[in-house]
Amino acid sequence: MIITNFGSAGDVQPYLALIMELRRQGHEVAFAFSPHFAPMIERHGVEFISVGPDFQQTQHDIITTAVNNPQIADSANQIYSLFAPLVAALPQMFEELSAACRKADVLISGPLQPASRMIHELTGIPFVSIQEAHFGGGGTHAYQQATRSLINPFREKHGLPPLQHPLTHDANSPQLSLYAISRYVLPQPPDWPQHYHMVGYFFFDDGSFRPDPALAQFVEAGELPVVVSFGSMVHEDPEAITDLLVAALRRVGRRAIIQQGWSGLATRELPSSIHAAGFVPHNYLFSHAACIVHHGGGGTAAAAFRAGVPSIFVPHAADQPMWAQLVHEMGCSVPPIPFLELTADRLADAIVTTLTTPHYAQAVAALGQKIRAEQGVKRARQLIEQLLSNLGLDNRSAETTESDSDEAAGRSQKIDRRKRFQHQQRSRKREHP
Repeated sequence: MIITNFGSAGDVQPYLALIMELRRQGHEVAFAFSPHFAPMIERHGVEFISVGPDFQQTQHDIITTAVNNPQIADSANQIYSLFAPLVAALPQMFEELSAACRKADVLISGPLQPASRMIHELTGIPFVSIQEAHFGGGGTHAYQQATRSLINPFREKHGLPPLQHPLTHDANSPQLSLYAISRYVLPQPPDWPQHYHMVGYFFFDDGSFRPDPALAQFVEAGELPVVVSFGSMVHEDPEAITDLLVAALRRVGRRAIIQQGWSGLATRELPSSIHAAGFVPHNYLFSHAACIVHHGGGGTAAAAFRAGVPSIFVPHAADQPMWAQLVHEMGCSVPPIPFLELTADRLADAIVTTLTTPHYAQAVAALGQKIRAEQGVKRARQLIEQLLSNLGLDNRSAETTESDSDEAAGRSQKIDRRKRFQHQQRSRKREHP
């Protein structure tokens, strides 16, 4: 199996959770991603395949621009300019991912890797898509227009038809489309196709993690702290944001942990009541929080729900405002504070309201109990195995002792399957030029 995606660490960890679940059941899995994440993946004994250039700086620039210029979402030209470096690397990603898939039984992909659906269309390799954000849609008209103009020319070079929504709806697989979202946060639409499944969130728990002594000592030294985690959000002036956070926390009079994140927050001397932390898994950090101040990314919000701890949403960009408003309407959080409207006074008021209103803690505790029972990666693994079984494929190494002739027969079946698929594609193009 090949699993791939594009994005930041928050886009890696859910897939790593699925990889570990598949491996526990004897499946052979490799993760294909930007080379920047190789150490993170290989540390867990997972085979890593480098796909495309190192996008760390490009991602940093995109996030910085999106966070500090939210109006960019309404300008197709600005979006086009912002994403152009990524699309310039699409030929390399396509070639390297294609090579990785030559011996694979199935390709599992997130929506931000447009090469995945192309490889499925061209080769017939079984394809599983995973959506983590919301219902595979979203994005402004300008976003859809820009991504069409960036991706469709490359598709057309390979004889593939254009897509209307290449990084959202049209990134879904026609065979098996999984939504790593809780039905308790967003109910499954009644008109979904049969191959769409909402399975629950994917949570990766690193059993080897141990907090550094300073963090552990701080956590144990007093009342539960407020935790601030803006993750991969990048701010133009991290010092000013740090000052704002410290001022709000001083006004509230609460102990706090500030994660430094991609911005490098809290890198200066802080009051003794505030602890700065680098990377710490959310399952550890959030379980020791009185409340959580975060940007509202899908993965961070899911981790906060799972912990059963009330949140204060400070949405920065993308689909974060949607999650923030949705959770507020569910009665699980105070009204969100858009990042560009964030002040020390507003944040302090939100923290006080959250901590002194029992309803928020009760509502999110009930939600957390339901989410912890969903077992999203287990359900996803079962559906993937069902697809493979229906196709006569199974790559579980622990149970496989095929002879050379059996292996040759399996390769022949894959070749025949792909030839049939390609013939169907050519026929479709002749019928619908």
